[in-house]
Amino acid sequence: MADSNTVKALSLPTQVDAEAAIVLKSTLIKLINAGAKKIICNLSATDYISAEGAEELVNVARFLHKIGGELGICRIKPDVKATLLQLHLFKFYSIEESVALVALKNLVTYFDQYEDILDLKVRMENSIAYIEIFLGFGADQTMQQVQQTVDLIRHSLEQELTDVQVLIVPSTQLEKSSPFQLVEQKKQIIFSSQSQAVQQLAQAIQQTIPEDIPCISVNEVSANATFDLVAVVLQIDQATADAEAASYLTKLRNQKLALFTVTDNYPYSGYAGECMKNITSLLDSSNTIVGKFICRTTDNQISETDLMRARNKYFDII
Repeated sequence: MADSNTVKALSLPTQVDAEAAIVLKSTLIKLINAGAKKIICNLSATDYISAEGAEELVNVARFLHKIGGELGICRIKPDVKATLLQLHLFKFYSIEESVALVALKNLVTYFDQYEDILDLKVRMENSIAYIEIFLGFGADQTMQQVQQTVDLIRHSLEQELTDVQVLIVPSTQLEKSSPFQLVEQKKQIIFSSQSQAVQQLAQAIQQTIPEDIPCISVNEVSANATFDLVAVVLQIDQATADAEAASYLTKLRNQKLALFTVTDNYPYSGYAGECMKNITSLLDSSNTIVGKFICRTTDNQISETDLMRARNKYFDII
């Protein structure tokens, strides 16, 4: 049957400041992990979006574009739209398209009763919305089952929308299509066994995307193996990488690396910056660092907010 997760709608809060942007991006990533290919952001209640909020939307829009998806914006206020227009990465929806989004939302509610959405058209005439929906049904479904589904969807739309005329055209002629996939990349997450927090962080970034990325202890991996991206999660010890991670890093050659570190100090302090500088100095010049992240621990635990930040960072890197 049709996948109800392909299209998702998300309402944004009144204020999307720096902190709200972190939560927003994490929510969008969860929708993508659940299979969403098109995500529609409803900004009808949003009065302000910060530069950080706009940047996070851009990162998600770029990722969706890579996998053939789309991040759409609807019901946006003029001042907020002006902030986003210059980014050229979003699709802004007209009244007709906003009506179509409501129709899509209703369609996915009944996804288990038909095979596919073949087409959806909306036109406005004298303030009346005319909706045409072309649905694909399985050859094994009876005419009675098809008619019941058509009546159910039509009734649902007429209940939610005013001044609307709905035409649903059923069909059993379906074209085969392949599900979207990420570009195949060989990735690996390596972590030192120095602390529980390091393993907690490694497991968190492993869950960023719905892909079976190996997450392996540094003691069980060879530095000679080649990957498209290696994320190394380590403990800061005496202003540099812990002994296990340091030994591994010095052996690496021609690797693309993302460094995720755990420390008891504030990640934006001068000390933390100096530690990261010492860690990168362990690497051979043939390696390329594509991202860095420093995470603070309290009682050898990482807060959910910092884990969310780490997942967001890994998402940006990949």
